[in-house]
Amino acid sequence: MSQEYSTDEEQVEALKRWWRENGKSTVISIVIAISGVLGWQGWQKQQQAEVEAASAVYQNMLTVVESQPMTDEQRATANHLAETLKKDFPSSTYARFAAFYKAKFAVEGKDLDAAETELRWVLASNASAEINVQAKLRLARIQYAKQELDAALTTLQGDTLGYAVAFEELRGDIYNAKGDVSQARLAYQKAIELSQQAENPITNPLLKLKAEQLAGSEGA
Repeated sequence: MSQEYSTDEEQVEALKRWWRENGKSTVISIVIAISGVLGWQGWQKQQQAEVEAASAVYQNMLTVVESQPMTDEQRATANHLAETLKKDFPSSTYARFAAFYKAKFAVEGKDLDAAETELRWVLASNASAEINVQAKLRLARIQYAKQELDAALTTLQGDTLGYAVAFEELRGDIYNAKGDVSQARLAYQKAIELSQQAENPITNPLLKLKAEQLAGSEGA
């Protein structure tokens, strides 16, 4: 179409010829482009609607959870709402937090196996790195409570992100339960050092007491 034409008639004829050769494919391309835009917009609206729906269910669950002390009926309602989030919005962050609450309820009901199931669901849900670390820490605590000490140590392997102090303290608890006083003391000491190196140092009297008791027992 860049060719020069001497008369308007020649230019019009060239346009007609170009349209006969390319018009159909041009129209198809435009239709596809418009369909793509409309499809993308529709998908975005659907995603936004799902986020809003999940948020509403989660807020309802929090309203029930924040009622203290919770009655058996309220606990059942909270569990139902949490399960709804997991079933209807499994890829949402709300569903992962709902599973955390279900694990908490299970622990309070002394059903550690059910709590472990919820935390493993989170770990298998392709969640963010931070949520995965939280799930690993909680799962290791469940395994420690069940006296599955080697499994708990395995769970604590890998990245710790901002939870290094809690990871090391729990390692100390586990090694102490295994009777490995030396490794327990090292873990507690590392936890203390990490807490002191934090941007906002945190004093943990219980952690310090654990380390001192082990130091005393080794000296004895």
